[in-house]
Amino acid sequence: MKVAYLGPEGTFSDEAARKFFAKKTQIRLIPYPTIADLIFAVARGEVDAAFTPIENSIEGAVGTVLDMLARDVNLKIRGESLFPVQNCLLAKDRIALIKITDVISHPQPMAQCRQFIRKNLTRARIHISESTAGAAKQVAELESRSFAAIGTLSAAKLYGLKILKKGINDHKDNVTRFVILAKHDHGRTGADKTSIVFAVHKDKPGGLYEVLGEFANRRINLTRIESRPAKRSLGDYYFFIDMQGHHADAQVKAALSGIRRRASFFKLLGSYPRAK
Repeated sequence: MKVAYLGPEGTFSDEAARKFFAKKTQIRLIPYPTIADLIFAVARGEVDAAFTPIENSIEGAVGTVLDMLARDVNLKIRGESLFPVQNCLLAKDRIALIKITDVISHPQPMAQCRQFIRKNLTRARIHISESTAGAAKQVAELESRSFAAIGTLSAAKLYGLKILKKGINDHKDNVTRFVILAKHDHGRTGADKTSIVFAVHKDKPGGLYEVLGEFANRRINLTRIESRPAKRSLGDYYFFIDMQGHHADAQVKAALSGIRRRASFFKLLGSYPRAK
């Protein structure tokens, strides 16, 4: 089974994927340069599944994933994984933080370490990379010794960098939720979640309230609700909801049926086992 992940080797996605699939010997992990690339790879049938971040406890949703699931591909979530993230500051030499002139990383970890950068890297210019491993590779290849990357412990080992400081994220409880995307979702396990995306009629007052009532009336617990611009006109939104239960469960099935009748747009994003 071929599984795409956000590469190159040494990213947080790489670490999380290896941990999640550690006991599955028939898995071949294949790196892709961007999240869009790995999601389209599943849609085109190049790989069997994609392992991608979808939200972070500090920075929130990964918008690219939500937007693509809503509009660009017909894929299902068939699994999820929660991975504690420890951002590290990496450089070629053990230099004082005040001497760092430039720092490179992916936008997500850069944002997760915003306060640390402001307080400790006062001279540093910010540079954006497609991935944390890509940032580490850049620093390793540069002649300058004053560049640093925010990345993983495995990237430090892979590219021969020194770890200047571990755990530089602004909040210690820094967890990224990853999902497995495939052509089909997962069967019932008894401990499941279901994800959907929908839009309500703009000219109908109380449309979102009525949709939420479908869950409240059946005492279905919602674990997440988020809105994203539908990218059609100002004030036009998609709503993403995660709930406890499987879409084959009677109460969930009834709620989803009611939402389909009320929504101007509806898409089942899949049911899958809840992460432990």
